[in-house]
This record gives sequence, C-alpha cells and structure tokens, in this order.
Amino acid sequence: MRWNPLRVPPRGPWRLPLFALTTCLVLGSTAVHADEPPPDVPLEPPPSRRTGWDLQGLPIINFNTDEGFGYGALVMLVDRADGTYEPFRYSLLAQFFQTTRQIASHMLIFDAPRFLGSPWRVGLEAAYNRTRFAPYYGLGNTSERVAEYASCEDRDALEGNPDICPDNPDFRGLRYYTYDLKSLPRLRLNLRRSVARSWNLFLGYRFRPDRVVPRYTSEDLGQSADSKLIEDAKAGVLEGFEEGVPERIPARTSEVLAGIQYDTRDIEASPTSGMFHELSLRGGASPLGSEFDYWGATLHARFYLPVIPGSRRLVAGGRVLFDVMGGEVPFTLLPFFGGLEGKDGLGGVYSARGLLLRRFQGPAKLLLNAELRWTALTQELLGQQFGFTLVGFVDSGRVWNDLHFQEGGGLKASAGGGLRIAWNREFIVRVDYGLGLSESTSGFYLDFGHLF
Repeated sequence: MRWNPLRVPPRGPWRLPLFALTTCLVLGSTAVHADEPPPDVPLEPPPSRRTGWDLQGLPIINFNTDEGFGYGALVMLVDRADGTYEPFRYSLLAQFFQTTRQIASHMLIFDAPRFLGSPWRVGLEAAYNRTRFAPYYGLGNTSERVAEYASCEDRDALEGNPDICPDNPDFRGLRYYTYDLKSLPRLRLNLRRSVARSWNLFLGYRFRPDRVVPRYTSEDLGQSADSKLIEDAKAGVLEGFEEGVPERIPARTSEVLAGIQYDTRDIEASPTSGMFHELSLRGGASPLGSEFDYWGATLHARFYLPVIPGSRRLVAGGRVLFDVMGGEVPFTLLPFFGGLEGKDGLGGVYSARGLLLRRFQGPAKLLLNAELRWTALTQELLGQQFGFTLVGFVDSGRVWNDLHFQEGGGLKASAGGGLRIAWNREFIVRVDYGLGLSESTSGFYLDFGHLF
C-alpha cells in the first residue's frame, strides 16, 4: 500500500548534485566484478540457512476519503527443505486487500526455483486489481500537473454540484486527473533456466484484460466536463480513439517475452554484493489474444557493492532501467516497464519515491536509482531471524512521448530514506518516505521486498 500527501517544503538547489551522486554510484559499482570478494578481504559469512517451512505475514490497514477503509493481509509461505535449495524450494505469496469503496488488490504468486526437480525456475502470478482512481497527468516528460484543477478544500460543496468549487475558479473537477481501471484476471508466467555460469535464459507470458471507465458519476463527485484522459484521447494523443471515446474502454493485451540475465548476487532477496542484469524483448499481437499489436525492449542493470571491505552491513546499490515500446501501444501500458518484474512508473513506490504515482508516462522511459543500505541490527527471536536495515536513496528518471527522443524537460528526481525489516531473509517489509526534488510532492510507502 502507498500514500502520497501533496504538501512538502519547497524544493532546494540540490537536484543536480543528487543526480551526480546517482550517476557516480552506478558507474562506480560497474568497476567491481562481483562473482566473489577479493581473496585478501574475505566477506563475512551470511546468516545460517534455515530448513523446513516458514510462514510470515503482516496485516494491511489504511484509510482515505476517496477509497474508504482498507483492510487485508500479506502472507508468505516458504519451503526450504533441507536448506540446500537456493533461495528456497517453493514459495507462495498471497495478498488480500480491499476497501469499503470498491478498491481491490488480490494476488497469488508462486515461485519454484527448481520446479519438480527440473532445471527450470517457474514463477506464476494471478491477480485481480480494481484501481478506482488510477492517475493520468498527460503524456510525456513535459506534462503539466496543475493542482488547482483537481483540488477543492470544501468537498461538501461538490455533493451539490461537482463542477463548481467555492473559492477556486480554476477548478475542473476532483477527478480531472484520474480514471477507473479494472483488471480481472491479470496473469504473469515466467520461465528461467541456467545456460552458463551466472547466465540465465528466461521466457514469459503476460495477460491483462483491462477495462477503463473514463467518467465518474455525480455520486463519485465526477465532473461533467472532460477529464485529462478524455481531452488527450479526443486530441489524438493516445492510441485507439480514432472513433471517439466510449463509456467503457476495453484494453486487453496479451504478450510474450524472452531475454537473458546475468546474475552474480550473493543473496537474492537482500543482495550485499554482485550484479543482476537483464535484456529482454516482448511483443503483443492479435494471434495471442491482444487487441493491440506492439513491441517492447528492456535493459535493466543492478549493482551491489559492500562499502566496507569484509563487511555485509553497509552496501551501496545502483540501478539503471531503460524501456522502449512501439506500435499500437495502449495508454494502459504506458506507465509500465517490461522485463521480468514489469513494475510501473515514473513516480511512486516502484520507481521514483516522492513523485506522484505514474506522474510521467510515455513509450520510452529511463530510471536511475541509488541506495545506501546499513544493516544496523540482526537478531534471532523465538527461533525467527530478523534484520533491520536503514536506507537512504536518490531516485531520478525521465520519459519521452515518442521514439524520436527530442522531448525536453530534463530528469525528474526525488530523495528520502526508509527502513527494511527482513524476516527469515526472504520476507522483507519496506517502509520509505520520499520527497520530490523536481516537483513539490512527497510520498510514504509500505511495500514488500527491496526496490531493486
């Protein structure tokens, strides 16, 4: 879950120095070949491996005015067998979350690194998502967000007339920058196997039966005028609206992908040394069941470097992610990166923490992340292993509205800090707070697993 309050102190003059820090960290990490530490400075041994079954989880609770009271739980079941399987034999992650106002995020994720004793690693995800207020601020790196267009301090007045906000003549509607998105069922299949030392081949399939409702009713405080999404669709900015904007927009996509990976991480869930790089291609077409014909390519590089020789407690991490798409790209895919994980951005819990969720969208995206992770405490309690890690981070990136790569706007940046709680190594709770540097926004995030 994630929350994004909008009021933060004005941005300071540190945008370029922070970008320089990101760049230096990433480039500096590439100078170390991390298959193993230097022989004269052996790395301290990792925690002892657990065996058998582990069950971990945490409740999910939140509230906001639009979505209502949210409740649910995240649970992970791990089978480590005799402890010789890396990172485990089987795992099953289950999330149930919904709110009193029809928001839902349910998923099951199965992972088997050596499925039925074979050399293939199988990952399967099935999910149902209802995002009643999915954000859309326009296409490209120079898209503008005018807070006054969608803000009204006197929300009670909107119940009588959702088009007029007292004391805000610029008001266009509380839902001007959002649309209703529903996906059922969303499927993801990953297949991986080793082809050489540290090299993996992976194949995948993605199915997203999205349905978009671009207008809200008066009961949802939806304005009668067009939203930003409808304005761009009518203007021909978005793909698939040559015949107008219907009340319900189907956006079913079905795609296959293939790629290679180079992986020398010491610990998959919480790396302290090594690299994890990925190059992949993907495509959607009507013979696969997609309503759009499109292609995509992703380059994803991640580096992990111990700062103090021989110690795992202080680790510098860096990531570079570049993604391009072409063809008939539906607007529902514009915020998403390809590859093994397929997270969204630019902005939000998986990309630039502190910028608004999906603040910048486009068919080409660049993301840079740098983190400094200090494991301050490791403790065993009631037979369970816990680790507490403090993190400082700098996130930056940009998008392009086409593949000519001529759009300006520069890098967007944010910075902040957080806490990681590792429970029996694989179950990691991530708490982050980020401040936008290129825009005056902020965000507080509670999620599962490291950002990269």
